[in-house]
Amino acid sequence: MSEVNFNSKAFTYAKNSLVQKSASEILLNLLSIQPGEDVLDLGCGPGHITKKIAQITDGNVMGIDISPGMIEQAVSSSQEFTNLTYSVMDAENFELPVNFDVIVCNSTLQWFQKPEKVLTRCFNALKPGGRIGVQAPATQLYCPNFVEAIEKIRMHPYTREIFKHFENPWFFLESREEYEQLFRNCGFDIIYSELRDESNLFSLEQVYKIYQSGAENGYLNQSFYKVTLTDDYINIFRELVKEAIKEQSDNSGMIDLKFKRIYITAKKQ
Repeated sequence: MSEVNFNSKAFTYAKNSLVQKSASEILLNLLSIQPGEDVLDLGCGPGHITKKIAQITDGNVMGIDISPGMIEQAVSSSQEFTNLTYSVMDAENFELPVNFDVIVCNSTLQWFQKPEKVLTRCFNALKPGGRIGVQAPATQLYCPNFVEAIEKIRMHPYTREIFKHFENPWFFLESREEYEQLFRNCGFDIIYSELRDESNLFSLEQVYKIYQSGAENGYLNQSFYKVTLTDDYINIFRELVKEAIKEQSDNSGMIDLKFKRIYITAKKQ
């Protein structure tokens, strides 16, 4: 995950990540965090989920993220919490002097370039009997709406040549069983797993903001191209995506935004 830079998104992510918030509520319900439990929020972003966790438990809550901008935003919006701390850390290499009852990983697994290394770190950071909960977009058709929009980029004469040099940065598996095996390989026992098809109606503006809050950090990230991105390419790319999303709207202007999403909770015996 070290190549992904969310600094520029830090101040808009919390209000734009509508889908992530909905999925995070499901994840927190699955984990059923108890009062007094110590919790690590892995890839905490600007801290909107971390703050929810700090309201559930009076144990120690910590949020870590690789982006200094995200952590800066999280710290500035969490001053009232006495049980909450943040730190800039890479998920693949984090080491902490304390262990946790629960680790929350919300909409972050897809960014890990070495997921087994991250999950092994998580296993070691849990107390005996501790549990981890993960939700993330899954499969190559993680969002059919966005995948369809990117086909316009792939084919359009103004973008197709540069887009040929795009290297997909995301980690996706194609089945629930494959995700379960990943966790088992790192020592975990599976408590719950489900690969869900989710669907919600949003306006064009909302869908585009959801796209910008996550997927765009891959599609328009210089780190994932073998050639230099130009301002023209970025601007045309954005206009084409917006146009493609608009084409998906119904007669009332609403778009049925679909996601495939994995939910897993697992335990350290």
